[in-house]
Amino acid sequence: MTTSHNPHLPLSTMLPFMLSFTRRLFGASLALLAALALGWTSTAHADAGHDHGEAHAAPATALPRFAATSEDFELVGVLQGQHLSLYLDRAPDNSPVDGAQITLEVNGTAVPVQAHGTGEYEATLPQPLPEGEHAIAATVVAGAQSDLLAAALDLHGDEAAHAEAAAPAWRKALPWAAGLAALMAAIAIALVATQRARRTTAAGGAA
Repeated sequence: MTTSHNPHLPLSTMLPFMLSFTRRLFGASLALLAALALGWTSTAHADAGHDHGEAHAAPATALPRFAATSEDFELVGVLQGQHLSLYLDRAPDNSPVDGAQITLEVNGTAVPVQAHGTGEYEATLPQPLPEGEHAIAATVVAGAQSDLLAAALDLHGDEAAHAEAAAPAWRKALPWAAGLAALMAAIAIALVATQRARRTTAAGGAA
């Protein structure tokens, strides 16, 4: 005996599959929503501030910097706008150098330097530096030791990193929100199809 095969399954057979598919979509949306909330919280926490626990701790964002090293000294400079933070250590043991006299030149222009803390000094540039490489020269006198240090401050290619770091949390979460919206739309379509299938099945049973 030959059994005919109907390629179109009845709604009563498809309904459990549609319900299972809808539940899976709903579970996936909950997982995506939890990931979105976790990412939002982490970003907001990171943007809340940075604890400069140690004197030589790095800034929260990758600010332009230079490092000049000799046999006796190591001078690190971090630029933020027109403010230049300087950290002077002894090269052999990395201990901070207090009470040093630093004569600083940026592109051949003298910039006054003042002591600010333990091994810390600061200077204010007369005007913002343009993009490009800038010559740094520093004469360090600490007790009986003196040395001339030189370095280059590179201001190329940092704008994109600064813009990304400064972006608000909601803008960083936009891709997650778009994915969640698409998933919720799929759930809505599946729910509508399921409701129609239920009504059609109920109507067929009543007939």
